[in-house]
Amino acid sequence: MTGVPDDHAGASEPEVPDKAGVPAGPARPEAGDPAPPRAADGGGAEAGAPGSAAGGRPVDPARLSDVDLATAVIEGRATVDATTARWVLLVGEFDRRSLWLADGAVSAAAWLRRECRINAPTSTHLLTVARALRDLPATRDAFTTGTISFEHVRAIAPSLGGGRVDLARRADPIFARAAAWMTPRQVARVVSTWTDIADA
Repeated sequence: MTGVPDDHAGASEPEVPDKAGVPAGPARPEAGDPAPPRAADGGGAEAGAPGSAAGGRPVDPARLSDVDLATAVIEGRATVDATTARWVLLVGEFDRRSLWLADGAVSAAAWLRRECRINAPTSTHLLTVARALRDLPATRDAFTTGTISFEHVRAIAPSLGGGRVDLARRADPIFARAAAWMTPRQVARVVSTWTDIADA
């Protein structure tokens, strides 16, 4: 499913790059920043944005300039992340209300597998992230603005385990800001180190 991959955030220890080493490109919004304006009624890209023509119609990528193509790739990724976030929040509310019971499903995960045609691991990861977002407001804001991805949130979610909810809430803004310039694997390593210290 787009935006919700099955592979784990990863466990190997990467080298965290210096911020100066991040490739140049249009800055993604910081956690807590307002979402960028979108086309009316959510119907497609903004008019005038790279990759769109007047009226928000998509443009053939082959017709874009090098600069506009690079910008469209970056902005497209942020749009995918923000759209995925909205869907995950819908799933979270559906789960909170236990609406899957009305359809005779044995669990929310089983309902998602049946109705959304997704694999078992994906439904499990999806619900883990949806539930974690209830306790991680800074991470939720960064996700909904497209600043970070589903995999970033999945890497942050384990901070809530082991009775660490209050500690994780205090660390949440730090994790969200770090995720804005780290890969999900790097964030997973940061969270793993943090949990080791918190549990010591």
